[in-house]
Amino acid sequence: MKTLRTFWLVCTAMCGTVTLLTSGCGGVVNAEAGQLLRDRLGDTSLRVFPAFVRDADQARYDADAARRIGAFFTDEKLAVVTVAEAEVPITGPWGMDQAKMFRNSVAEFSAYLLQNPLETNYALLSEYMIGGRGIPIGVHVYLLDAEGTCAYAVLLNSHHQAFNDVDPQTVEDCTQMVLNVLREEFTPSNRE
Repeated sequence: MKTLRTFWLVCTAMCGTVTLLTSGCGGVVNAEAGQLLRDRLGDTSLRVFPAFVRDADQARYDADAARRIGAFFTDEKLAVVTVAEAEVPITGPWGMDQAKMFRNSVAEFSAYLLQNPLETNYALLSEYMIGGRGIPIGVHVYLLDAEGTCAYAVLLNSHHQAFNDVDPQTVEDCTQMVLNVLREEFTPSNRE
């Protein structure tokens, strides 16, 4: 098995987002897929799945998050969007290691896409981790191509400015954070 080298890259100092990039086979974000995504924005299609919301005791899905995220891509003319009704089954265990949960979830999302082929070029899933007092403690976003290759991903928690700017208290706040990060990353004025 190949040794993977993992490093953190600060995407934008202004919003404080951090994207986990891994070089080599099986990495989290594939640089070529990421560049192709950016090149295709405005002329591509995207399926947005309901957000996976989980805490140590339960998991649920938020279809409203998918509608709000899909509306962002439509309003910004970044992609032709389909909002999925299907819920992506994430079965990885809850744990204190957010990076491990992040890697497990993106792998499960990729496997799901391979077993359930897309009719779009890309798929997006957000994941919200809720702490013991019902307060969000982490947010992930995964944007994969139709082959299950990760073109963009972000991991956020209280160590990141984008998380603290929202100070999330609800699932709706988590979705707002996702929208803020996507806007910073993908809107035309920020890509130039």
